[in-house]
Amino acid sequence: MASTPEIPSAVVAVDWSGARAASAQRTAICVAIARGERVEPTAGRTRIETIELIEQLPPPVVVGFDFSFAFPAWFARAHRCATIDEVWARAARDGETWLRPTPPFWRDRCVLPVEQRLRRCELALAPAKSVFQLVGNGQVGAGSVRGMPLLARLRASGFAIWPFDAAGARTVVEIYPSRLRRLAPPDLTVRAWTSLHERDAVESARVMWNHRASFAGLAAATDPVTSIEGDVWMPA
Repeated sequence: MASTPEIPSAVVAVDWSGARAASAQRTAICVAIARGERVEPTAGRTRIETIELIEQLPPPVVVGFDFSFAFPAWFARAHRCATIDEVWARAARDGETWLRPTPPFWRDRCVLPVEQRLRRCELALAPAKSVFQLVGNGQVGAGSVRGMPLLARLRASGFAIWPFDAAGARTVVEIYPSRLRRLAPPDLTVRAWTSLHERDAVESARVMWNHRASFAGLAAATDPVTSIEGDVWMPA
């Protein structure tokens, strides 16, 4: 990306949803915007409406989404994808077929060997969920498959998608709310939430804000695994 990275004046955390129905998306998706210690959560949007909101945010801004930005490298190779753009294009083309499900995606029983279920970045984030899992609490499969094509849209509109790109004036990162929650300030841990979606979005946004200076230094991946699998942003 050509834009110059800056310390963001706003950070955004999006609690995402892979639901098919628009009504379910509006219930589950929460966007939390922090421009200081104050965090403003809003809901009631579909995935597309959420992306439209993100596209309108002025720089410098960093946006965190809680879905997997890519698949394990072996899956990309099996589908003849050499770049992340090809991975996202394949998800746009075949994603709904994968979600039927088509193996290795699964609902009833996982037949994948353990070593093929997670990306390298997820191995350090146990108990991370496999992108191929389409059932159960915390599963991110449908949200990831339906979110990846929208990352391509954001990239085309000028956002840097880390770690495939170095940070820019507007940057998108992958976040893991259950891990960020451990770093949330004490005042948030006792707050009454309207939903778990609001909790995850607000707590993630506050942690991102507290570590906002680190975003300007995010570099693009150079090793072949991270370049195709992505990475999860965590504070140093």
